[in-house]
Amino acid sequence: VKSGSDITMDIFGGTPRVLGYPRPVVAKCGTDATLRCQIDGDPHPDVIWERKNVQIFSEGRYKISEEGKAHMLVITRVTQQDAGQYICKARNSIGETYAAATLKVEGEQSVKENGECEGHLNEEVHLTSDDKPQFLIKPLSLRVDRGEDATFSCKIWGTPLPQVTWEKDGKKLNDIFESSHFSTSIQDGGWFQLKIYRTRMPDKGVYTCKAINCYGEALAGAILLIEPTPEQEAKIMSPNGLANRQWSPKHRGGRLRLPIVTEEPPVNVSKVKKFGVTEGKHAKFRCFVTGKPKPEIIWKKDGIPLDPGRRHLIFEDREGYYTLKVLYCKVQDTGLYVCAASNTLGNTLSAVHLSVKGPAVQFRRPLKDIEVKEWDVAVLECDVPDESVPAAWYLEDQRLMPSSKYGMEQKGTRRRLTIQDVGIDDDGVYLCEMPDGAKSIAELSVKGEIVRKLPRKLEVLEGENAAFCVEVEHDDIDVHWFKDGLELHETHHTILKSFGKTHILVFVNVAHQDSGVVTFVAGRSKTSSRLKVKATRHCPPICPVGVEMDVDRPNSILLTWIPAPNSQTSTRSIFVLERQQVGSQEWQKCFTSETATSAEVTGDSVPCEGDYRFRVCCINKYGRSGHVEFPKAVHLVPGPKICHRLQDCEVMEGEDACFSIELSATMVGTWFLNSTQLQHSGRYSIEQTQTRHSLIIHETCRTEDTAEVTFIANGVRDSAVLKVQQSPVMIVEPKDDILASERLELSCEISQSDAPVCWYRDGLKVEEGPNLILEVDGAQRRLVIPMTTEDNTGGYVCDTEDDSVTFLVTITEPPVTLNRSKSTPAKLEIFTDKPIVLETEVSRPNAEVKWWLNSREMVESRNITIRKDGLIRRLTIHSPTPADSGKYTCDAIDDKIDFQPPVTILRKSEIKTNPKCLISDDLVLECELSRASAVTSWYKDGYRVDGNERFCKEEEGTFRSLVILSAELGDSGEYFLDAGDDNISFQVTVEEPPVTIVGNSPDPEYQEMVAGDDLILACDVSRASAPVQWYCNDRLLTNDCRTNIESYGTLRKIIISNVQPSDSGKYVCDAVGDKMISVVRIQGTKPGYRYPESLKKKKNDKKGFVTGYEAESVTLTSFVSKESALVRWLKDWTPVEGERFRTLMEGRKRTLIIEPLRRSDAGEYTCDVNTDQIHFSLLPLRETVAHADGMVTLHCEVCKPKADVQWLKNGVEVVPSRRFSIRADGVERSLTIHRLTREDAGEYVCESRDDKTVAMLRVELPRVVEFLTELHNTTVLEGEDATFKCVVSPEDVHLVWLMDSEVITLGDRFQATQNGLCHTLVINKCQMLDCSKITAEAEGKISKASLKVQEAQVMFTKKMEAVIAEEFGDATLETEISLETGEVQWMRQGVVIQPGPRHTLAQDGCKRSLTIHSLTLSDRGTYRCETLHDRAQVKLNVEPRKISIRKGLTDQETFERETTSFEVELSHTDVEGIWQKGGIRMKPNNQWRMSTNGRIHSLTLSNLTLEDTGTIVFSAEGLRTTARLTVKETPVSILRPLADAHVEEGLPATLECEFSRHNIEVRWLKNGTELKPGKNCRVYSMGRKRFCQILQCSLADSGTYTCDTREISTSCSLEVYVQDLEDLYIQEDQNAVFMCEVSRDDVTGEWYKDGHKIRPTSTIKIRTEGTKHFLLVCNVKAEDAGEVRFVARDIESTAYLEVEELPVSIVKPLRDRTALEKHRVILECTVSSPHYSATWYKGREELVSSERVEILADGCSHKLVIQQVAVEDEGTYSIEVGEHTSQAKLMVESKWDGELRTCFTLFLFSSLQKYQA
Repeated sequence: VKSGSDITMDIFGGTPRVLGYPRPVVAKCGTDATLRCQIDGDPHPDVIWERKNVQIFSEGRYKISEEGKAHMLVITRVTQQDAGQYICKARNSIGETYAAATLKVEGEQSVKENGECEGHLNEEVHLTSDDKPQFLIKPLSLRVDRGEDATFSCKIWGTPLPQVTWEKDGKKLNDIFESSHFSTSIQDGGWFQLKIYRTRMPDKGVYTCKAINCYGEALAGAILLIEPTPEQEAKIMSPNGLANRQWSPKHRGGRLRLPIVTEEPPVNVSKVKKFGVTEGKHAKFRCFVTGKPKPEIIWKKDGIPLDPGRRHLIFEDREGYYTLKVLYCKVQDTGLYVCAASNTLGNTLSAVHLSVKGPAVQFRRPLKDIEVKEWDVAVLECDVPDESVPAAWYLEDQRLMPSSKYGMEQKGTRRRLTIQDVGIDDDGVYLCEMPDGAKSIAELSVKGEIVRKLPRKLEVLEGENAAFCVEVEHDDIDVHWFKDGLELHETHHTILKSFGKTHILVFVNVAHQDSGVVTFVAGRSKTSSRLKVKATRHCPPICPVGVEMDVDRPNSILLTWIPAPNSQTSTRSIFVLERQQVGSQEWQKCFTSETATSAEVTGDSVPCEGDYRFRVCCINKYGRSGHVEFPKAVHLVPGPKICHRLQDCEVMEGEDACFSIELSATMVGTWFLNSTQLQHSGRYSIEQTQTRHSLIIHETCRTEDTAEVTFIANGVRDSAVLKVQQSPVMIVEPKDDILASERLELSCEISQSDAPVCWYRDGLKVEEGPNLILEVDGAQRRLVIPMTTEDNTGGYVCDTEDDSVTFLVTITEPPVTLNRSKSTPAKLEIFTDKPIVLETEVSRPNAEVKWWLNSREMVESRNITIRKDGLIRRLTIHSPTPADSGKYTCDAIDDKIDFQPPVTILRKSEIKTNPKCLISDDLVLECELSRASAVTSWYKDGYRVDGNERFCKEEEGTFRSLVILSAELGDSGEYFLDAGDDNISFQVTVEEPPVTIVGNSPDPEYQEMVAGDDLILACDVSRASAPVQWYCNDRLLTNDCRTNIESYGTLRKIIISNVQPSDSGKYVCDAVGDKMISVVRIQGTKPGYRYPESLKKKKNDKKGFVTGYEAESVTLTSFVSKESALVRWLKDWTPVEGERFRTLMEGRKRTLIIEPLRRSDAGEYTCDVNTDQIHFSLLPLRETVAHADGMVTLHCEVCKPKADVQWLKNGVEVVPSRRFSIRADGVERSLTIHRLTREDAGEYVCESRDDKTVAMLRVELPRVVEFLTELHNTTVLEGEDATFKCVVSPEDVHLVWLMDSEVITLGDRFQATQNGLCHTLVINKCQMLDCSKITAEAEGKISKASLKVQEAQVMFTKKMEAVIAEEFGDATLETEISLETGEVQWMRQGVVIQPGPRHTLAQDGCKRSLTIHSLTLSDRGTYRCETLHDRAQVKLNVEPRKISIRKGLTDQETFERETTSFEVELSHTDVEGIWQKGGIRMKPNNQWRMSTNGRIHSLTLSNLTLEDTGTIVFSAEGLRTTARLTVKETPVSILRPLADAHVEEGLPATLECEFSRHNIEVRWLKNGTELKPGKNCRVYSMGRKRFCQILQCSLADSGTYTCDTREISTSCSLEVYVQDLEDLYIQEDQNAVFMCEVSRDDVTGEWYKDGHKIRPTSTIKIRTEGTKHFLLVCNVKAEDAGEVRFVARDIESTAYLEVEELPVSIVKPLRDRTALEKHRVILECTVSSPHYSATWYKGREELVSSERVEILADGCSHKLVIQQVAVEDEGTYSIEVGEHTSQAKLMVESKWDGELRTCFTLFLFSSLQKYQA
């Protein structure tokens, strides 16, 4: 039995599921807490822990572990900060799940000295949790077959439980689905489910789940795809079938079709609408279809279904219209277009004929559609009529310009476009356009990895879903989605889904910031689309309707209204009620509300008596609706009443008491205190401000306690109570702790100066004394201690009767400071024969200090003396030793001083200061210091050495070293180590290594030659720059006509041509450090002797080793010096023979071919010409396989016995050890590996200086297969199950089951399973034929057992009960037997019953049944069922049938021309019934249709008339039921009114409405004038629908259109627009760009701002691109804000530019000024913006303009002008602009001072002239 949660989870298959949800954990602060969660899933899920959306890793205080299905998170030493919610997330390849765990930490934490947490229990503990809804498991995207059910499930967290709503493509399900088509449910554990029954093709789309509670909301989405069934696909090609060519991921083309629903009605071509368009333009057809279930749509052209493609867009727009858009129409697009709609209840269609007109001037040769592969080059060509005609190229609506991507050529009349590196985004429609507008159109198809690309752009409104779909060629390719260059990952608002080759991206509930470029990447291919999220078009609110007035109220009125039915609910709106007094023109606001739809207006709310009118409107942020005025005027009289009553007042003695009251009208009132009238006086302040009255009683006293305060005015009376409490004595200040060192003074201020106080210390009352003084100074109370000691520390309390204050006094001594004694040297030098004396001076005589040596405290001993001498602290070490070296510290807690000896380099004389090394060697310079903490620096030739890749500075204790890696010649020089107090210098010399001859042997090499040959000697030296000299018999050889000495890199070679016997001798190559000796003997030629042949290898065969592979061929090649020379080939010095060996001679080339190659062919091959030989070594690669724990040897051969080789494993050198043995035996080299392990497997290389060979070693474990438990013989009864088990090792063994030596085919009866080492075979329901030998074979090992099946008796296990059936019905007799394979016989009256038309024999497992059809009374009797071992019988009774009426007729009432149905349900089928109307039997005809479906008898009457009213009677076999049919005349009603239309200029507009009757006459009106059909206007009807179509809209067509039946009418507004301007809101100094698009490109436009024409300037640019007009305003200022209008002929568009001003700043501040008395002075300041006002101050007083003071503002300049300045004007002046202030000082001098200064200046000037003279 499964629980509810388990059943819910089963829908996810192997998705992770929570077996046990974690419980809240409570832990004490400082202890460990363990959070546990049990999770299961298949495959095993990955589990992570998170907190606050941050993943927790197993480190620090967190430890994550797993035990089976339990996952734990352990937090050690928890603190209060660890409390909260932790999320356990589990994910596998199928799905994911979440579980929340709560940790509660009890106790408050404090920190001990060791840093641990100590907890104190706290009574209140709050659990922190996020109550906002969040999706723990979001709904998964689905793909189902049509007709199947689709279920979305999600798990949501939230407190309280959120309310969940489901939507499809932004629409509520109730609006688009019938209620029986879907259901929503909620289950335990926060599971929410949406189920869609019997899915249909329109059900596909994006489904969103929105969860809302009081704390917020959350949103998640999923995709539903519907696949057609095979039967539907088979009907696709039916000519009359309906097809829905919408995209489906199972079809490469991305389309699927629907089956035939009903036969499509015929189309009368002569009556269809006509529509014409010019070639290259777009054609758009819209069809509005309604119905439930939602209809399925198919568009056809000339009877052929249309597929969505590059030029055909098929979609449903936001208004619910099904739309077909034909882009860039061609002449071939002319034809009949049909929109066919169907659902389960019927079908309909709409047709239009499209005519595409070609241009007046035709292309000589138009463009042709082409198809290219991705990354290829595409070429489009066409011919224009004349060579001089230019052409422009377009990719759809984007004009192409010449670039590296696009090449444009013009040759004669030929126009060519070449597209390089064609990508998926180049797929599309290309146009070549001539200046007269003629276009040639072609489609470019790009075949690549991406089969279906993204659209070039996608525009959606805010709040809608943006969906992208891509199809690729292969389903195993790696794909990625990007937005603005950032890779996308799936979230609740971003859905990423892949269905095979189809990949889908959906942005749910898009916002404006989601706009950007979306890119899909698959391998090297990519496709992009620009997503543009438009703000929803907002309109002002609609005025309320249904205003009503209720005037039956005394001196008041109730006004009610109804909000507009189609008003926006997403935008906050406010209802505003206004009143107007009759005779006045002013309306005043009297009531506002967001939700209320009624308001009561009383007489108290009006200012005076009179008649008042009222009106109401609606306001939101987008504007105001029209006003709706209430029909009547109402007489209202204001009356007094209390709006805010008096409140009791409670004050302290001496405080002021305030009382206030507010009335509804202005009137005079009187105040009373305990029935005594109060007058305005010094103690009582009485004020009235309009309707508000106030009373203030100053300085209340205790006698006024509980006094009653009363206010009376014109019949209005109210009272309150005054309560006066005695004021307590309070301490005003201070309340701080005191920290003192010498004098202590505690002071506090009390609220009453004469109140007594007491002082306490540590709970005891203090007494005055010489060292404790208590002072009283007015309200001040002081406690003074002149000389403090540590005994004065404690808690002091100043206590009054009602209050007290506590001082915590701590007496501390001043900190101790240390100073170095003058007698102590600055540097400490220690000698073994002199004592050490260290002295410091402390600041306090009683200061305690400690002495430390190298962090070890020093104590007195015989050798160590520590003394105090006043302020001197002295440490003496009488007989120091080297162990006494180090850092000495004198520590006084508050201060310390260090003494340490100078740093010295130890054993300097022993250091080698002149090191030498060779190039590439490592060099180490090292020394030891006397102190490990010493800081050192290295220098080379006076420059500091910094650590890098070659110079490493190392410090280890007291050792300092500099390591020079791979020394170079430039590293030679002087290296200097500076240790502060000491230093050392190193003189480093780097030398080149001695030159050696590579591969040289100490033994001379001997050669024999014949006179006339060339002698060639060569060797390799170790260094390319090494010089060598050649000697022959100790004679130096130089270059001459016969001798040529060469040098190439490290190669040194000498060639002596045409050698003679005299050239014989010892040849030496002298490389200074090494020598190579060769002994050459040259023989003379005899008469008639032929020069011997010599051999040369191929140029590319330098190594002499050839590698070949088994079963392939190998070729050995050499060259001889003479073409006629004969050679012989030898293998291991044995002549080569056999069919596989072929020798060839071609000129001087000699070749040996071995084919096919065998492993035995490996060895050394020789090409011999008697006088010369060439050797080849053939070593094919051999892969070696060995077993673990064994031994293996790898062999190879080299050409020279002394050749050195190196063994490597996976690129790492193999070093000889106990397990690795390396041997050399002649030319054979071997590597032996002992005790092999799996790690020894890999690639092994034997490498010499010139060659290498490679082999792979594979190590396998020896496989041992054995039966741990054998099979056992089994005996079972017939029909039982037989089970065989065996245990086989190892676990991955391949085991085969056999029966009598034949392999068992597994199926329903034979089932084999494996659980680890245990293998099981189950034979279900054994039969007698199953007796056999059962064998289990496991890789050669077998185990056998026998199976015996014993025959079982077939017995009846269920007694049959008597069966009662009705005549003409069916009866089934059923029983059960003990064996499924048992046979039975059915008999009646001793006759065996055989199967036939009336008798059906059936068996189901152990059940056996007999069914008798069409019973008759003769079938009654006893029936018997028999087996070989048992029998059973049953009695069958057949009764005559009794017919009754289960559901009779009911009265029907309908309208004429409608259809109605009557139904009768009988108790039996196959009963004939008769229908009568008005006593006359009814017969089927076109109007009456009668049918029978089982027990249901139906009568359908169609096209009813008033004469059809009457009585309907149904009778059958004596039964009768009647009903009354009433037919009424149908009133005309509007089923669907006209809808407002918003159409772009030049496009068609169709206005449609639907009435309840089809035979009514209507007339169309525009702005009240009857509209007549014409060339541009068509009026027609289809059934009950009436249409008015304007084929090409212009601005003059805008207006109000009405469809009138003379009984009822419906109206709408048609607005024709061009692309309007959009409002802009930007900051100052930014650029503003306005764009307006008109319908034609030959129209000029003008721009206006605030009614004035805009002309181009340096900051204003105007340009036109085709139909688009641009206005650019650079560096906008605040004055640029206003209305911008674009006018083109008789149309215009308006937008508003709003400029946000930048914050103001002061550019030029005020400056100090000095002025003469009675003169004018000007203070000036400049700010950054002229739009801010400024305020002038003198000191803190604000200045205003007067006769003497003038304040001026001119743009950004602000001036303060003071006329006739006086001495009292002197002071500080400031100006305040915004948040900024500038100040300046004004100095005023008297007139006498000014004249004195002028005289003094003249005196100085004359004195200076005399001095210069």
